[in-house]
Order: sequence, then C-alpha cells, then structure tokens
Amino acid sequence: MQYIIIGGLILLANLHFNHHNAMGVANHLAAPQENRIIKKFSPHPYFDFDVPRNVTTRVGQTAFINCRVEQMGDKSVSWIRKRDLHILSAGTAVYTSDERFQVIRSEKAENWTLQIKFAQQRDSGIYECQVNTEPKMSMAFRLNVVEAKAVILGPTDLYVKMGSIVTLTCIISQGPHDLGTIYWYRGSSLVQPIELHPSDPSIAYPHRISVELKWTEALTSRLKILDAKLSDSGNYTCLPTSAEGSSVMVHVINGEHPAAMQRGCATTASKDERQSRIRLLAAMLLLLVLWHGVTVRAASQNISTLETQRRSWQGNARPPPDTKVITFRPAGTLSSSSSSASPSTSLATYA
Repeated sequence: MQYIIIGGLILLANLHFNHHNAMGVANHLAAPQENRIIKKFSPHPYFDFDVPRNVTTRVGQTAFINCRVEQMGDKSVSWIRKRDLHILSAGTAVYTSDERFQVIRSEKAENWTLQIKFAQQRDSGIYECQVNTEPKMSMAFRLNVVEAKAVILGPTDLYVKMGSIVTLTCIISQGPHDLGTIYWYRGSSLVQPIELHPSDPSIAYPHRISVELKWTEALTSRLKILDAKLSDSGNYTCLPTSAEGSSVMVHVINGEHPAAMQRGCATTASKDERQSRIRLLAAMLLLLVLWHGVTVRAASQNISTLETQRRSWQGNARPPPDTKVITFRPAGTLSSSSSSASPSTSLATYA
C-alpha cells in the first residue's frame, strides 16, 4: 500500500513538472510569434497579426484597414473609432451617417475590412477591431491620411545657357509607400526618354534626355537633359501617380546672362513707370485747362450781367438811390471837366 501511495505521488509530480514545461514553451512562442502556433488549434477566436497595422493613404483616396480574425465561430466584429469612441459598425451593419464608411467581409468571414472612401486628414487616428468575446478582444490600427505633394528643388524659373546640362529633381517626402512612379511633362507632352538608334534620327527624345527614379526615404525622380537646346525651353511638370504635381519653367538662353534678362525686365518696368507718370501729368493738365475754362466763363457771365445793368441805368436820369457809382478812367489820364477828357466808364454797385 505504501508503494502505491509513493508511486502516485511521483506520477503527480511528473505531471506537474511536464505541465510547467509546456507552459514555458507556450509563453516562449507567444512573445515573438504572437502565439500563432498554439492558437491555431484553439477553439476560441484570435487575431492574425500578419496584417499592416499602420496604414497610410493620400487625401482623396480610399483607405482600407484590414482586420483578420481566425476561429470566429458565432462571434462578430465591430469597428470603433478611438478618438470619440464611435461605434462605426457591428458585423456588416454600419452605424454612422457618413456614407464614406463601409465594412467589407470576406467569404470565409476571416477578413473584416473597414473601407473609408475619399479619405480626409480628419480621418487620421486610431481604429479598433473588436470581437464580442467575454472579455472583449480588440486590436488597434493607426490610419494616416496625408496630403502628398511633389516638390521640384530649386527656383520656379530656371535660366540655363544653351549647351549646358539641365537637371530637375522631383521629390515626394510624405505619403504612402505605394506612391507608384513619377511622370515628366513638357507642356502637355509626356517626356519619354528613349535611346537614340544611330540609323533612326527621327526619335523625338534621344539619349541626351534621361529619367532616374529611386526610393530612399522619399520617392525621387531626376530628369537630366544634356546639351540643352533652345527648343528644350518650356514648362516642365513632375506628376506622380498618387500625389499633386509640381512645375518649373526652364529658359534656355543663347549667350545672354540671366542678370541681363533681369536688367531688361527692370528697364521695361521703368519704362512702364515713366509712361504711367506721363499719363498722370496729362490728366492733371487736362483738369487744369477745364477748371480755367470754367472760371473764365463764369467771369465773362458776371461782366456781361454788369454791362447789361449799366446800359439800363444810362436810359434813366440817374441810377437808383441805393446804388453807388464808381468811375473807371484809363491809366495815364488826368481827371478834367473839359470835353476833351478821356472817356470814362461808370460802374454801379448796390449799397
């Protein structure tokens, strides 16, 4: 009987030891591999962590946040917007008046994708994929909606001498990783760098024009033009497939320094300024002439009125009693009562 009891105790000790070893192995696997191997055989729901959890998209595009849940059973998935704790969906039912939000469920019910059409920067933030287990399971995703814009390094007006090298560098430093490629346009024509065949000089863009595209921390496209010609002048635009473009005006000049062009522009500006001043002076002179004409006309009317009054008084024996008579004599004459005296003019004014 004692041997049976001792054997049972030893068996229990071995079972306890093996259980702790198994738990240690499980904990060891769960840390780096999110416990996928053990949970694969679990009857309970669990998240698949092999999905992007930091999603970046451009303004105006459609954003997709993919949540994968294994062993769903009879459970359902809800999407929660973290900033205001708004329940966006439960299952495939959407609980928001914003029609841009929609939930896409795969046939196997493993993928629950939150779709946001015409994404805006205000949509950026944390979104939770939540399973209605007890206790609830949730996994957070970050959505970044950025305003991606291409930038051409250097001035917006570029002056180069004929025969020199033109290098235009276009950079997109912000945006999703799937920015695609960058196309270059001169005006409305696509710049297509094609190698020139020696026997076919009719190709539009010979090898002297090349485009280099590379990914580092940003998407960079470099357009290089060797032996610049006058016909290479124009408006050059770098247009990414998923970002706003940028333009620069290239001026290929024939032996004239850009500073001379700037002086020419300044001379033109000073000529325009002189013409403006001349027009202003002419307008002021015209106003002065008009004012003088009005003044002379008013004075003439006053003199005519006084002359009419004087003639009316001459027809009477004497002017009215309330009138004062003023006599004007030509300069250089003496006042005399003789008949040979110079004629005088009488002007009557009312007292």
